[in-house]
Amino acid sequence: MEPREHRSITPEQQLQIIKTILTLRSLGDAEASEKLRARVRRSLLQSESDEEAIASAEQLLRRYTKAVKKLDGSYERERELKRRRSEMLAMRASKFVDDQAESGDDSEENNEDESENNDEK
Repeated sequence: MEPREHRSITPEQQLQIIKTILTLRSLGDAEASEKLRARVRRSLLQSESDEEAIASAEQLLRRYTKAVKKLDGSYERERELKRRRSEMLAMRASKFVDDQAESGDDSEENNEDESENNDEK
């Protein structure tokens, strides 16, 4: 059995992985930082191609970036902001529909008045 060629990921991913590992450690989750390190290493060793390694690293980064956000509280802030935006959009849509309904009522009344006036002539 011939030795496998080591796969590589992008320099940006390498930097982001290192930052994520250090951030996890600074937030007190050394276990998660070790898991990320081990999973990236395993991914690089087991990937069949660089593209597969890059995709795997991207998936790990998404997962562990979310873990960082949960630890530092930014995940909840983002969810709250998203919820507020959604509520604002719903309120705007509701107001728009109400405004359209009100202006639609006026135009219907005007149309009825005009047709009554035409009938009288």
